[in-house]
Amino acid sequence: MKLFHISDLHLGKRVYEFSMLKDQKYILQQILDLAKEYQPDGILISGDVYDKSIPPVEAVTLLDDFLTQCKAQNIAVYLISGNHDSAGRLDFGSRILEQQQIYICGAFGGALYHVQQEDIFGEIHFYLLPFLKPAMLSPYQKEEKTLSYMQAVQYVLEQVHIDKTKRNVLLAHQFVTWKGEVLRSDSETRSLGGVDEMDASLFFDFDYVALGHLHRSQKIGRDFIRYAGSPICYSFSEIRQKKGLTMVELKEKENVEITFLPLQPLHEMIELKGTLSQLLEAAEHTGGSTSYVRAVLTDANAVLDPVGKLRQYYPNLMTVERHIQRSEKEDSFALQEQPQEFSFFELFTKFYEKQNEYSLTQEQEALVQKLWEQCEKGGEGE
Repeated sequence: MKLFHISDLHLGKRVYEFSMLKDQKYILQQILDLAKEYQPDGILISGDVYDKSIPPVEAVTLLDDFLTQCKAQNIAVYLISGNHDSAGRLDFGSRILEQQQIYICGAFGGALYHVQQEDIFGEIHFYLLPFLKPAMLSPYQKEEKTLSYMQAVQYVLEQVHIDKTKRNVLLAHQFVTWKGEVLRSDSETRSLGGVDEMDASLFFDFDYVALGHLHRSQKIGRDFIRYAGSPICYSFSEIRQKKGLTMVELKEKENVEITFLPLQPLHEMIELKGTLSQLLEAAEHTGGSTSYVRAVLTDANAVLDPVGKLRQYYPNLMTVERHIQRSEKEDSFALQEQPQEFSFFELFTKFYEKQNEYSLTQEQEALVQKLWEQCEKGGEGE
């Protein structure tokens, strides 16, 4: 059986107030085109289908269109909720959709959602575990105990008799690491102190574990325990990541082939760095770009309307930031001498040099001296 593993679609997401809906529609169509080429039997969607618990109508329509086209290609869909989703809303119509081989598990119902399928090698068991918090187990525990995230997931798995002679697939949306190690991105939701962390060893009984939650495609501990990652970049910390989907081919027991299929975005995310004049000169030479852009300006002094000037060449400029050079030795400002030995002007100039690694100009020195003299006079003057 051949499967596509995707996750963290975040339909309806906005990045720096830019709607990503067109980019998401483009990438979902690309996934459907790859499905026509590779003809998978099923698509695993491992949570964070939407970006908000109440998604915009356009995002709901986009998912509806995608599922409809999956059905048209006779592809089964296995879908779970993530921490960004409203589990109850995602469950709407799920019992009817089962008849169309679209299996949705939004809210945890006390046990793993189970679907049994067959191929030429025999039975395949799919287990769907939506995003789970320990508190969600309270109505189903015989004895009320305070559990960690890892203990909660372990408890749920222990309630199921998994036939290890058969092939078993698990969908889960949790923060899974291998001995505490994992690669993260800035666009992911983080919990204080890693309280939601759990070890990949929990899932060793499965033949393939389709994880969602982290946006970087990666294996966790074993080749068969994998994050698909988000299909497009949702932060500039992800621009060096390879985005795509994971194709999984389950043959006979213990024979699993995994292939990464790259996806090409509608708009690349790029970072530009330099002075405003350097960036504008380069843009004139290249003609600019429709990529999503983060511009980091290294100008020593303030510049006039950098956003307006850059957007003439980069209409999808998302953010402009200033780069402030800092000493590699220390970030804090400290003097070896006693501060009272210096005048205000000397203290200010030393602080300025520490922060910026260059001195005040003569004009700036004159302005600082003038402002201080006015302060000493009680603000009188021009």
